[in-house]
Parts: sequence; C-alpha cells; structure tokens
Amino acid sequence: MKLKLSRATMLAASITMLVAFLQPLWHYDFNAPQYPEGLSIIFYLDHLGGRVDLVNELNHYVGMRKIADADFIEFRAMPWLVGLFCLAGIAVAVSARLWALVGWVAAMAAAGLIGMADFYSWLYLYGHQLNPHAAIRIPPFTPQMLGSYRVMNFQIASYPGGGGIAIMLAFVLGLAALAIEWANGSFGGGRIIPAREAILGGRRSAGEIPVGTA
Repeated sequence: MKLKLSRATMLAASITMLVAFLQPLWHYDFNAPQYPEGLSIIFYLDHLGGRVDLVNELNHYVGMRKIADADFIEFRAMPWLVGLFCLAGIAVAVSARLWALVGWVAAMAAAGLIGMADFYSWLYLYGHQLNPHAAIRIPPFTPQMLGSYRVMNFQIASYPGGGGIAIMLAFVLGLAALAIEWANGSFGGGRIIPAREAILGGRRSAGEIPVGTA
C-alpha cells in the first residue's frame, strides 16, 4: 500500500464497522389495522429485539415455528467475526501490505455472501416449515429479505439498520482503498494517467509540442 489515503480509508472502514455493535443489523416491521402502533422484529449482532413475543403468538396461528435467540448460532459467532474484521482492518492499515488489503476485501465479500445465503435459508425455513394443523392455513412462502410485501392483512417492511449499513459501508471503503492503490500503480499495471497528461503526451509524440514544454 503506497498511499496514506488508502491506509486512512482502511482505518475508517474498521472504525465504521464498530457501529454494528451499537445499532441493529436488520429490521422487520409489521403493520395491520388491529396493531396501529405496529410490531417489529429487530436483529442485533447478538440478539433479537422488538416485539418478538407478540409476533411469535401471531405466527403460531399460521403454523410458523417460534423465533428465539437460542436457535441462532450466528448470534454467538457474529460479534467475534465483526470484531476480527475490525482488528484485521486496523492491522492492514498499519502494516500497509497490499496482499493484506486484497485479502481483507476478499474475506469481507465472502463473509457477506455467506451471511446473505444463511439469512435467506432461515427465511425459507420459517416460511416453509408450517404446522399442517395450524388454526389458519396459508401456502408456504419465503419472507422477503428486503422490501415491502403483504402476508394476509399484514404489510411487512424489511430493511437494514444502522449496523447493517455500517458493515456495507466498511466493505465499500475497503473497495475504495483497493481502487486508490490500483489507480496509483500498486498492482503493477501502471497508474491512471490524467486526461491532460495523456493529451499532451499524445501531442508530443506527434511532434506538435516540443519535448520539455508543458
């Protein structure tokens, strides 16, 4: 890593990820006429928040399994994983090793893809393993990971919280650090030549501008 800017960007990425320890990763908001104040399930790094108890009562009528912290081994792993990425990002910034930067970004990308796949698998499980003897029968479905949708008379909105946005922003900052290094020739492909320099260089080659003049 040749530039102070890319190292500062990686340090910013690591600090940004710390927000995930303080803010929710994801929200599910439920709105229906009989609940004008709304209901919610909030995913934090290590636990669930919101009106999980009431949502579980409603889910029971349609045969969905109970949602509980104990079911998610991810809640035990994620604080350690995010903490590791924070420390690793700081180490990358301090060591200024290009291979470490590439490894950090690649690991973040892999962790993000695995995390989304895991999230989707849980959504699929909860929407398809329905009790056939439930009081209200609904067809199997997969709750949306992102966006707004309707189930019976509930309008449901799913969107990232501050912690989830912070992790995504940290990854973008990591990509930005990579782009800065690439633009300045750290990958052996040469630096990006500014437009004015390229034009002047071409004109010098054609003999229009004497060498040594601007």
